[in-house]
Amino acid sequence: MKEYIHSNYQFLILCLLWITVGITAGSIPAIVFILLSVLGLKYKVLYEELFLGFALILVLSDSRYHGLAFAANVKTIYIALLSLFIFFDRKNFGAVNKLIYLFVPFLILALFLIVKSEDWQTCFQKTLSYILLFFIVPSYVVKVYQLRGTRFFRDIVFLFSLILLAGIIFKLIGSNIAYLADRYRGILGNPNGLGLFCTLYFLLLFVIQEYYPVLFSKWEKIYLYGLIIFSVILSGSRNTIMSIIAFLIFMRLYKYSPFVGFFVLIILSLVYQVLFENFGLIAASLGLGEYFRVDTLKNGSGRDVAWNFAWTHIQDNFYLGKGFAYDEFLMHNVQTQQKLNDLGHQGNVHNSYLTLWLNTGIIGLFLFARGFLLSFIKASKNSRIAFPVMFTVLFSANFESWMTASLNPITIQLLIILTILTSPEFNEQKNESTLPVH
Repeated sequence: MKEYIHSNYQFLILCLLWITVGITAGSIPAIVFILLSVLGLKYKVLYEELFLGFALILVLSDSRYHGLAFAANVKTIYIALLSLFIFFDRKNFGAVNKLIYLFVPFLILALFLIVKSEDWQTCFQKTLSYILLFFIVPSYVVKVYQLRGTRFFRDIVFLFSLILLAGIIFKLIGSNIAYLADRYRGILGNPNGLGLFCTLYFLLLFVIQEYYPVLFSKWEKIYLYGLIIFSVILSGSRNTIMSIIAFLIFMRLYKYSPFVGFFVLIILSLVYQVLFENFGLIAASLGLGEYFRVDTLKNGSGRDVAWNFAWTHIQDNFYLGKGFAYDEFLMHNVQTQQKLNDLGHQGNVHNSYLTLWLNTGIIGLFLFARGFLLSFIKASKNSRIAFPVMFTVLFSANFESWMTASLNPITIQLLIILTILTSPEFNEQKNESTLPVH
């Protein structure tokens, strides 16, 4: 960590200045300052700082602290600038990464559904940002790796560790920023958001370590994994705890035999509902009932209310939905919010698959699943870690709608993982060198 801060102190100071200006001067000065900084970074050809700055902005935009409101406003312009840099610098970035091609049918359908949207402006913005994220993340990951080598992955991992560390520091000093309704959330928007961030961060760290075993020292691994686990425990996210445990089990099985791992995956999928229904009993028998909030398991913390509501409206647009953000249009109007609050639910649909179905219909859900599965099938040819990662992502997405959103700190990590697992740059000469590629 000390070495990372010393090597990247200028970038970290710049990020602190973004936050300071946003808190003290307000959104407009912060947006202007950040965008000028982005242009300056591009002028100096600092692609790593451009990309990691965007990742940090996505984290800050998830926060509910009013002083960081600028991040939610600047992120849409930031992603547009990153896309323009690629478009006008095509020679430097080379051919479009093939990962996006697997999702093209889904993305085309999403564009088509804008005409059916109840709020076409929001739908257009969210659809465009989703497309751009699939476009820019693989391009920047490959480009920065070509310039910086595996040093780039160290910088990603340690930047994310600073994000978790910042939340723990706020907790230690007793700041309310780190809490929401008496549950720890770090600097993320809510405890479940922190849990999701840790889930994907854990997978990202594991993938990087699998590809480059000597990239981190023994003590660095202890620090990084310890920080993730400690943050997960503080958040009390059941989804994250179960996801990480499931991932470790499947990693062990797949290393022993891919066939056995896949067979157990099928069995677990079939008995999953039974296990979930009895989770409260298991937790209570271990004396962990209060920690896991088993009193909320009966109604899934209100999730069953949201799922039933979404399923009812899916029937109205079964084959083709009404575009991105239709779920928000339904869930966040005043009458619906009041009705769902009375039934014990707050928030969104809390299920990526139902949200995809609601927004894009069963056709869109199928096209997305096609691209997702083909990505991991391709990845499985390069690494045995692919299917355990896939299962963990699918499990996590079953309880939250993060996979249908673009400008959050979670989806970007999934795309980084998929880029590493599928791109030739990381698989043709895997683990041969930790030196930058020129």
